[in-house]
Amino acid sequence: MLKSSSLAALVLAASSLACSPTTTTQTTPPETTGTTGGGPTIGSPPVDGTGGTDPAGTPATSGQTSTSTTPGPTPGVVAGGRDDSRFLDEKISHSKGVAGGVVVLWPRIIPATIAEENSQIAAQLQAKMKSVVERALPGRAIDMRPKPERVCPKAGCDAMSINVLFTRNSTACAAVAIINAPGTSQTKLMPWGGTVELKSDTIPFRDMPENFVKIKDYQPCDQLIASMAEADQFIEAAIRAAAGGAAPSSAPSSAPSAGTTPAGPGAITSKPTGK
Repeated sequence: MLKSSSLAALVLAASSLACSPTTTTQTTPPETTGTTGGGPTIGSPPVDGTGGTDPAGTPATSGQTSTSTTPGPTPGVVAGGRDDSRFLDEKISHSKGVAGGVVVLWPRIIPATIAEENSQIAAQLQAKMKSVVERALPGRAIDMRPKPERVCPKAGCDAMSINVLFTRNSTACAAVAIINAPGTSQTKLMPWGGTVELKSDTIPFRDMPENFVKIKDYQPCDQLIASMAEADQFIEAAIRAAAGGAAPSSAPSSAPSAGTTPAGPGAITSKPTGK
């Protein structure tokens, strides 16, 4: 009798356990689909427009309706590619020019805090650059970029590009020419107004030229454009070389030796390359 009672109790206990709800403290891991190792969300367009596919900057999700009003790319242009100008930063040229031509960029004004107040002299400098290009490469297509497009995209321009680094201290100014062959070739720096010292006259494509320039003496701002004419012939020669034309077989007797520029009033000097 005792054994029968014990057996019945065990059966009842087993039945009770079978009917009780099971509980757990396990949590479901977060969904990580659509992200890349802590980096940007797939589809986020970088600032210069190279890569990325979603104008809204977020990955498309099944079942969601996009509310983005960003227009599509130009017909024949790959969305998010180097030719898709929708995601370009305002300072990056929205045109790459044409092969054999020249892109004349908006001047690079340093520091950026004085850019707006110097827009008028920047326009004069850009016009000056255009006139030098016309003499150096007559008949070539010239693409004048509007304010504030001052640099080619990361993939470079199809045309060669020319720009000028401009800085100002009260009523005193200085300028350095920035010359690039087509594509991502190295950048040539050439003093053009005031007295400056170059850490190097050739720098990697898209490096910040102001990091390689030391101002030794400024030129009165109201004389800057006129004083730049002293170095025009050397700027023109550098433009022809960057465009693929032959450089002069010999420099004029007044030309500077390597790493220097003409002597005289408003002379510009620079250290030898790499020193």
